[in-house]
Amino acid sequence: MRTFVVSDIHGHFDTFQKLLKLIEFGPDDFMYINGDVIDRGRDGIPLLQFIMKQDNMEMFLGNHELMMIHAIEYQRDLATGKIDADEQSDHLTPYELWTHPANGGEDTFEDFYRLSQKEQDEIENYLLGRRLIKRITVEGVKFHISHSFSLNRRFGKEFLYKKATPAEAETIVWESIFDRMGNPYDKKEKSPFFYKKDRYIVGHIFTQRLNHLDELGRGMIFIREKYRGCYVIDMDCGMAINSRSSRLGCLQLENMKEYYVALMDE
Repeated sequence: MRTFVVSDIHGHFDTFQKLLKLIEFGPDDFMYINGDVIDRGRDGIPLLQFIMKQDNMEMFLGNHELMMIHAIEYQRDLATGKIDADEQSDHLTPYELWTHPANGGEDTFEDFYRLSQKEQDEIENYLLGRRLIKRITVEGVKFHISHSFSLNRRFGKEFLYKKATPAEAETIVWESIFDRMGNPYDKKEKSPFFYKKDRYIVGHIFTQRLNHLDELGRGMIFIREKYRGCYVIDMDCGMAINSRSSRLGCLQLENMKEYYVALMDE
């Protein structure tokens, strides 16, 4: 069995299918999908439904899936009269946050509410049952998979969304080790996480922001053995940017081999 990780597909179903063909993904392989399957690309709902049906794929919650969960709950509370739209604060509602142009959830929202109630319920229940974090061992190496961040306390081999407080869930999918100030390569930097010997696989921050590009200016998987006291792997190669720099990156954990599919024709 081969073990793969991808992240931040952002609704680009065709690119994901090309990646599966490239790596010759088969029934004996397993793939971890590190959140942000939906939004910005046009096919978030079909992509999500495809992943849900695969026995050899596991998806983690990203910040976009968390926004979707909150927006669904908000819309239901509005419909049942549990909350009054006229009494909302000046802050963005969960629906407004998700569908804001900065987050790109409008197409996903519209496609979700075109589904039957049964299909909507299936998707919501699937999302509510996702992990925020999972720790696995491959070829004797311990990997820590989450969308963007972790916790500085013991939680064992996994951390489920249903077991998290709202603050913990927000922290794990929104915060980033890359947004912290100071020199990340300072030897005095201490790991902000509990499991210091794990290799932390994240997404969320596209590697173009880290200026980690190939010779054609396209995003590359960012791997650093000592970054703020951690072994960090950033899988997000900029599919959310929707440009010629955007690629879907994939990493095979047994041998750390990298695979790429460009969003746009080269």
